Amino acid sequence: MQDLIDFAGTHIPQIAGGLIMAFVVAYLAGLNNRLNRLAAASANFRNVFLTELKGLYPIPSDWPKDINELDQRLRKAFPGLQVAITNFKPFVPWYWQWTFDRAWHIYRLGKNSREIDQQCYHHYMPFEGVSVINGKEIRYDNTKTYKETFKNNIDNLLKYAKQI
Repeated sequence: MQDLIDFAGTHIPQIAGGLIMAFVVAYLAGLNNRLNRLAAASANFRNVFLTELKGLYPIPSDWPKDINELDQRLRKAFPGLQVAITNFKPFVPWYWQWTFDRAWHIYRLGKNSREIDQQCYHHYMPFEGVSVINGKEIRYDNTKTYKETFKNNIDNLLKYAKQI
């Protein structure tokens, strides 16, 4: 019995230390794995946006002159962007999910829009005019800011996929 007590007294701290080290190594390996998956998902997310919106973002070097052509081009890019959003969303922390969804909503519909429309890209087209809402006359003019609005909306989405 004394031998067992002597063994336990001298080896338990070593066993406990070994178990703690194994736990730390497993935790760090899991963290490294998560960071590697996040880096790959972020790179893929950015790549899809840069490929689908080539010539429009980040520099609008190939911006269509015809607004119908722009609308068609953005609608054609939508399915690929939607897949990228869906694939990347699990990597967005839960406390940023709402803002990520909101940034996607604003990109494809604008700030004052209805979800039922799914896609409306008028905020990326040069318009000016006057509306009357609840008896108030509201003037709008985005003829100088529509490309900047597009860039800002894409930037707001891509900020979730920062390079690590």
